[in-house]
Amino acid sequence: MMDWNGGMMSGFGIGMGFFWLVQLALFIAVIYFAVILIKKVNHKSDTDQPGESVLKERFARGEITEEEYKKMKKILHS
Repeated sequence: MMDWNGGMMSGFGIGMGFFWLVQLALFIAVIYFAVILIKKVNHKSDTDQPGESVLKERFARGEITEEEYKKMKKILHS
């Protein structure tokens, strides 16, 4: 095939360059949204209900039993 200069096309013309730019943009977008999603998931798991940290401390010190801990945690989450 001949390009507009009359020479042979190598397969990397304007169309091919545009194709690679679109692929690169999509790849960057997928990575970006994956990072955002991971941050949101980790942030939700790290945040406790108000008072849950106190409940964890009381359980760790042995002030409450496991049953009491689970019961109180269920109440906090409802």
